[in-house]
Amino acid sequence: MPLTDLHHVALRTKDLTASEQFYIKVLGMEKVDRPDFDFPGAWLQMGETMFHLMAGYAALGPDGEISRGSGAVDHLAIQAQGFDEMREKFEVSGVEYKENDIRDFGIWQLFVNDPDGVIIELNFQRADEPAGSKGPGRATLSKTT
Repeated sequence: MPLTDLHHVALRTKDLTASEQFYIKVLGMEKVDRPDFDFPGAWLQMGETMFHLMAGYAALGPDGEISRGSGAVDHLAIQAQGFDEMREKFEVSGVEYKENDIRDFGIWQLFVNDPDGVIIELNFQRADEPAGSKGPGRATLSKTT
């Protein structure tokens, strides 16, 4: 039986409210129904993939602490659209970010840390961005670029 897709990513969080706000308000995910587990959490939808946020005892690692950062996973990469709008959201929200232009592959990138330090990489196909987009470095994208 072949693998077909990524179903969900489960993230431990120290501050459920801050994480929900980041993934919903900043990244634009949608909160969806979640079973009534015996620990706090949230399920967030992004296309066909979900992010499961786990708080309370479910967020504790084997050492009894809530880990920060990405641990053994370096980052989560997400395909996105609307580079300029997302960068503006980060700036308005006071979220620190880094940007990158992989010219040979036609990819613009934004990197941001969620409230628990997990690195989120957003990849934008330059060819799919609207004419007039600024992209990294804020150089205007012409219709022929």
